[in-house]
Amino acid sequence: MSDQIFLKEYRNKVDKEYVGFTPNGGSIKPVHIAGGTLRCIYGGYNTTMNIKRMALVSDSKGNIPAGNELSAIYENLLEKEAIEDGIGEGSLDSLRNVMQKLLSTDKGVYVVKGLKDGMISYSAGSKYFLTKPAMYEDTGEFIGGLLREYCPELAGYIKEVLDDGNDPISLLFKPVLEDSMETFERMRHEDIPAFKEQNASVKWFLKGIQDSGVCLKKNFEKHPNSLTQLRLFNFFCIFQLIRYMALLEAFYCGEAIRPILLDFTGLSPSQSSVARASEMSYTQMHKSINRFYAWGYAKQLEAEGFDKEALLKSETPVYEQNKKLSKAGKEELDTLWGLAKERAEQAKSDDAARLIFGETMYDMLALEASSHPVNCLKALGTSSGILYPPDKMHPNKRFVLSQDLLEMLLRSCVEPGEILSGSEMRSRLWERFGIVVGGSSFELNKLQSSGMILQVDEDSLENNFSAFADTLEAMDFAEIMADGILQIRLGGVE
Repeated sequence: MSDQIFLKEYRNKVDKEYVGFTPNGGSIKPVHIAGGTLRCIYGGYNTTMNIKRMALVSDSKGNIPAGNELSAIYENLLEKEAIEDGIGEGSLDSLRNVMQKLLSTDKGVYVVKGLKDGMISYSAGSKYFLTKPAMYEDTGEFIGGLLREYCPELAGYIKEVLDDGNDPISLLFKPVLEDSMETFERMRHEDIPAFKEQNASVKWFLKGIQDSGVCLKKNFEKHPNSLTQLRLFNFFCIFQLIRYMALLEAFYCGEAIRPILLDFTGLSPSQSSVARASEMSYTQMHKSINRFYAWGYAKQLEAEGFDKEALLKSETPVYEQNKKLSKAGKEELDTLWGLAKERAEQAKSDDAARLIFGETMYDMLALEASSHPVNCLKALGTSSGILYPPDKMHPNKRFVLSQDLLEMLLRSCVEPGEILSGSEMRSRLWERFGIVVGGSSFELNKLQSSGMILQVDEDSLENNFSAFADTLEAMDFAEIMADGILQIRLGGVE
């Protein structure tokens, strides 16, 4: 048994053993999910320097990387006969700046010395722009591995799209593209206990991924634009990642599945009971994540040999070895650990005591760590159009979807040429995404059985579903018939 508890070490162990990736704070972006997911699904990445030499003109301070000077690039293109006669250096300079902005549209490209891939996640849509693992991309690798195993139909289709390379960005870069692929075979979920011994919640989650993914693939086959397909696919991955984080407590602790209540009222929480209930469903989600990590730290304390007596005698944990704390910071941690000891004195078992200290370790990490699981969820949900208000710092979020997110959900629930009723749509949203909107007693029962303290009634939920139907009709994805029956259908190209 180690006498000193290092919080960072414990969190890394819990993430590695039970989660499969490290949820990294507020700096993660949708493009990081795309980078990891697409590399994992394709099973490789490109090692060529040509794209980086052509498009990475300068870093954030305006410094030009060695070897990337305009004259050197121009001469190189002339030698390879990759530039037409009459095109001068000035025109090439303008093009290169456009290229850099294009690849960094999602603010995921950081030009560093040596043009290393560690901070590069391109906004692009073919195999040529897959890079080796970069910062924050382990999250995407995780969901990519899940899709390869549990929805190979969708993963196989996306690989074909990446292989094709017929999108406008790939065509723009065609004169400098090289197929120089390295194999990437990592599957982050394979050793995770939740997938080795699947309980009912895990099986339900994986069936939702399979059914929604196959439906999405069928819609993609009718869709004309590969870049739009990849964009919607990335939203699909982000939504499933957020669900996964919210379900960890159900996977490991046998707790109830927490529903995601979508708010279509267009009103503030002060004016709408549905908006307040949607806020509550988000609050439930991050509290569930808190409880899972408390459980994980308690399991790690047990693995390290800590029982109740040893914990009561332990010194206050620190974030990592040799990290200096301010006097105020040390006093705050000492107070938290002291309160945990007072509570644990009354614990009737070692497990109960370890859980109390696990909860406190989670609270201490929230103070000490720059990255935090709930911050990761909030950043992804806000930047992808799942959570509202869009301000990252706003503490009280609710589930209000952007039009792109709503389109992704519809294309994951309604096959091309299929016509669904409102009740069928509600059923699929729940089974495939854990979503409730309203419109029947089923949704109210799901919300009540999750343990939410509700101040929303069936009529308010019915009105929310009516607003949802109006939104679908405005997007031309549904029609409200003369008898009031809702019919949902999607178009596509042959």
